Amino acid sequence: MDHELIEEILSCSSLPSLPAVAVRVVELTANPDVKLPELAQTIQNDQGLASKVLRTVNSSFYGLTTRCGSINKAIVLLGLGPVKALALSFSLIGSIGEQDDGFDYQGYWRRGLYTGVAAKVIADHLKMETADEAFLAGLMQDIGVVALHRALGFRYAEVLDSTKGDHSQLVKAELSALEVQHPEIGAMLAQRWKFPDQLVMPVRYHERPTAAPQGHHELVRLVGLGNLAHNAMTDEDPAPALRKLYERGDQWFGIKSGAMQALVKKIADGVKDMSRNLHLDTGASVDAEAIVRKAEQAMIEMASNPGGGAGQTLENLLVDADQYDPLTGAVGRVGFDKALRNGFELSRKNNEALTLVQIGVDGLRNTAMKIGASAGDETINSCIMLMRKHFAPLGGVVCTLGGDIYAMVIYGANAKVAQSAAEEFRFSFEKAVVTWPLGGGTLKVSMGVASNDPGLGSTFGSVQELVVSAVTALKTARAGDGRGIVVAAPTKAAA
Repeated sequence: MDHELIEEILSCSSLPSLPAVAVRVVELTANPDVKLPELAQTIQNDQGLASKVLRTVNSSFYGLTTRCGSINKAIVLLGLGPVKALALSFSLIGSIGEQDDGFDYQGYWRRGLYTGVAAKVIADHLKMETADEAFLAGLMQDIGVVALHRALGFRYAEVLDSTKGDHSQLVKAELSALEVQHPEIGAMLAQRWKFPDQLVMPVRYHERPTAAPQGHHELVRLVGLGNLAHNAMTDEDPAPALRKLYERGDQWFGIKSGAMQALVKKIADGVKDMSRNLHLDTGASVDAEAIVRKAEQAMIEMASNPGGGAGQTLENLLVDADQYDPLTGAVGRVGFDKALRNGFELSRKNNEALTLVQIGVDGLRNTAMKIGASAGDETINSCIMLMRKHFAPLGGVVCTLGGDIYAMVIYGANAKVAQSAAEEFRFSFEKAVVTWPLGGGTLKVSMGVASNDPGLGSTFGSVQELVVSAVTALKTARAGDGRGIVVAAPTKAAA
């Protein structure tokens, strides 16, 4: 991570800043014993903000049967959460504004609003108390994108252009060009605004929901589902995103596809209402029913043509519950084999890199057994979370292979990029391990890296050859001091 660049970004004078009333709302609501009349008066003092909040809470989106004429009454009828979320949402929208700087504000707000509304609708369906935080988190998830654009101008515009509008490629492009990523920048900005961790964490982990730390999984995954709902309703081909929305909704929250269909329609209606209430230009309204019909027809055709799914990511191809380790959420041996096979075929077909990182964490299982089941599980999960933190932004699929051996299957990243992530992971591991029970001095991490990269003329004849090369590199790394990273020598493509 480029710390000098981060300082340059965060010290930029044109970054969004919250108005005083929003800052005070954050301060007041940080206190669990906040006096509601004081909060109501704080919002009411800004007449423009108060009128916007009241107009919105009286809209069909909130479904009140009694009309609210004051912020205090709105808090009584709706609770603290919705009023706080709306006050901060209007403040956030006002602080960002729109400038004639070439930035796609319509696309930015479309992604934020669809995600926020979807996260809230799903949370309401599940009767979760975090629905309003989910809305606000979705709305502000990409604040780091605005910060990077305001601070770096054309340098960041080139990064955005390189993705050709594919947001799923943005973190990878950011890391490659700048060695920083918008989720981290956004989280730093949210912390500067003194937002609680409940909102900071979804900003930091919205691109990799399964990597969120304990205590924040639920909210981050709501935002993750919101992003999939956005993709399903805005992508030219909605099928891959809708399929993944169904899968993740069931896997994470037990929402079946029939229920999710109904929620998609509710999300579309909610976006229409909130776009109008928040005065946001998010483009044309969508026909949710037509989108679902089109996507499900495409999924039926895809199911009858197994070779037709080459455009999916590896994680999309891992859909069976038995492919995941129940303790860590990492992919198990069956899923690892499937990810490698699919990735290898995609690599050869699309001329893209597929990199395998074999990771040995010496002593991890033995340490976990010594300190007891609960603390041991926490230690293993902490290690998995670190892996996700450094490899998931590259599209890496974390796999557990038994014992102290793990693997990272990364489609679309070459050996050099993977090695850089491995070095950062090792640095973070050695720093964190001293805080784990019995961790200091007893746990060591080694890695072997092998890459099938047709673009660089480095290819393997089979998946097995790729695995053997990575395993051999890991053995070489372990033979040293047990803390090495060895990159396998490239194999030249056959003439």
